Amino acid sequence: MDLSFSRDGMTETLQRIVGAAEKRLTMPILGNVRIRAATEGIQLDTTDLELAWRAITPGEVAPEVDCTVSVRKLLDVVRAAPAESTIRARVEGERFTVSFGSSRFTLATLPGGDFPEWETAAIEHGLVVPQRLLLRLIEATMFCMAQQDVRYYLQGLLLVTQGDTLRAVATDGHRLALSEADLEAPLAEDQQCIIPRKAIQELRRNLLDDETPVEVGFAAGQVAFDFGGTRLTSKIIDGRFPDYERVIPADLPGYLLVEREDLRQALHRVGIVANDKYKGVRLLANADGSRVVTANAEREEAEEELGARYEGDAVEIGFNLNYLVDVLNAISADQIRIEMRDGNSSALIRAEPADRARYVVMPMRL
Repeated sequence: MDLSFSRDGMTETLQRIVGAAEKRLTMPILGNVRIRAATEGIQLDTTDLELAWRAITPGEVAPEVDCTVSVRKLLDVVRAAPAESTIRARVEGERFTVSFGSSRFTLATLPGGDFPEWETAAIEHGLVVPQRLLLRLIEATMFCMAQQDVRYYLQGLLLVTQGDTLRAVATDGHRLALSEADLEAPLAEDQQCIIPRKAIQELRRNLLDDETPVEVGFAAGQVAFDFGGTRLTSKIIDGRFPDYERVIPADLPGYLLVEREDLRQALHRVGIVANDKYKGVRLLANADGSRVVTANAEREEAEEELGARYEGDAVEIGFNLNYLVDVLNAISADQIRIEMRDGNSSALIRAEPADRARYVVMPMRL
């Protein structure tokens, strides 16, 4: 046999790196995983030319092995083996034969030498953070990344190190999310890069919600995330991210304190009759009470009274309902604070009591 590995170890590794494989198959080999020998075991590589996974998984492999095989088919085959079993494989010409128990599968291969070589830039600055910390920053902000916007630099998430602070920022031009956390060991130089959407999605899928460390490395034109035995490398978006600090409003005179779940349910109910295309709702707040209202082209209406406390001058402001719901889903606190000036100015939303995340939503004309 040319290869021997455990079912559980290989399944875990393939599940981690399968996301980089190109689904559209502009180049058939991009749907494959490259398999070859490494000092510590079996080296596996996947890429879509924009990002790449490299993993080392325990096992035995003959030094001459260097081939590629469909990563999704290989994952399905390996996953179908009995738990804790040992799987053996042989490379014979253009065929990759996998066997365990009484089962035998033969998959097509392409030469490993034809697999695109990922040019890894040298890491210039690196920091180590708990995976939970990075996961929290991503989940608090990624929903604000733009989709299919001509401003390509908005189709990613800005990661910034500034002194002893690590910050994540995303915006689509209509809303903005910012979350930050403290670093135990600040970098010698401040860093920032715009990480593409797919790389952010891969991170969210693979980061653990615990204190296991992940190393973040900044390089020329790239950013890398080393999980220990597995490494995700991504090109960064070359563009100038908007000055997000100027976008965040300050000293807003009015604020609404409301239970997060109460507002979320109210928005869900009025959304039943909201315009299907624009999903606009109006928030009306004054000293006597607050409510959300909406209507559609058929002159259907919905209104919900909010059991909330408002301080400030009376205000009426329109919002995209989905934008508000996205923010409420990103906040875990029981109560939120919505700060406003008037119907023409952006609102600032945050948890109450305040945490390290802030959300800006532009008003909508209704």
